[in-house]
Amino acid sequence: MIFIQNIGLIGLGFIGQKHLEAYSHIPNARVKAICTADQEKGTKLAAEFNTSHVTSFEDLLADDDIDVIDICLPTHLHESYALKAAHAGKHIFCEKPLTLTAESAQRMIEATEANGVRLFVGHVLRFWPEYALIQSYSQTKMQDIQVIHAKRLGQAPKWSDWFQYPEKSGGALFDLHIHDIDYICALLGEVATVYAVGHQNAYGAWDHVMTTLTFNNNSQAFVEASHRMPPDYPFSMTFRAQTPDATLDYKSQAGDNIDPDEDSHTTMTYYSSTEKTSLQVEATDPFQQELIYFIHCLEANQDNTIIPLSDVLYTLKLLKAIERSLETKKVISMHNTTRKEGVCSNQSES
Repeated sequence: MIFIQNIGLIGLGFIGQKHLEAYSHIPNARVKAICTADQEKGTKLAAEFNTSHVTSFEDLLADDDIDVIDICLPTHLHESYALKAAHAGKHIFCEKPLTLTAESAQRMIEATEANGVRLFVGHVLRFWPEYALIQSYSQTKMQDIQVIHAKRLGQAPKWSDWFQYPEKSGGALFDLHIHDIDYICALLGEVATVYAVGHQNAYGAWDHVMTTLTFNNNSQAFVEASHRMPPDYPFSMTFRAQTPDATLDYKSQAGDNIDPDEDSHTTMTYYSSTEKTSLQVEATDPFQQELIYFIHCLEANQDNTIIPLSDVLYTLKLLKAIERSLETKKVISMHNTTRKEGVCSNQSES
């Protein structure tokens, strides 16, 4: 017998619709209701995905059949909605970034613990098939990674204007840069120092960021993210990892945002002193894989070892250090911040 997790999904922008589509392919998940103030969109999607539509979040919380609230709202709303969900006794799936400060994240975690519910955060890159393969190589053929170069370039999302305001989205720093910062730390461990340069948009959001991370193991990462590419520039992801003897090189160009079009292409190549191999990656939906894993953790009462909350907190702390480096034009030491502790004392400048 399959035990069904009933989902209440709030927020039906780009990511919310990705989640809605993903749930339709997961046998032990059912979207019981979607919540949006947009009556036309809500009615259309409810009919398409055989669910119900409500316009009030309180209706989701009051539904005793709903086990999980999936939050795909603008970032600045995450905390207030997560706290309400926790107090209502609902488990929470929250799209990244969890929030814009580690202090806010800590309040959310404490609320879930106090109410006996689980919190999962959608750092989806850890489920992206190409990045899963990179992680596999880092544990086998490339265990001594010394240098990483990563880029994530595109335009500000077109479906809503809230991304351009730093107090609502955190700009490209929290929308795009977070992906690679989080993933690279999962590969290389804790960071010793951070240095970043970048540019701000008219509203003060950092919309182009270039960061150098130096790790405790002496490896380095050079990471770039941008929301300010010209309109026809394809959404691009690149990732190059190097050891003394080998290089793994991933390049991807999509269409509008991450959705593919006729000009999309992806390559992944492994180079060593003895071989050059084009790697084929099985296509899977990372959003679907992420949600399958979260649901499995709930059903099996299993710890979330792929995206533990200590990592979520650590990544937020790193982003704030990057932001501080952007503002001060100084190197920021991370010696007082560890992944295990998550939230700890302030970083120091040098």
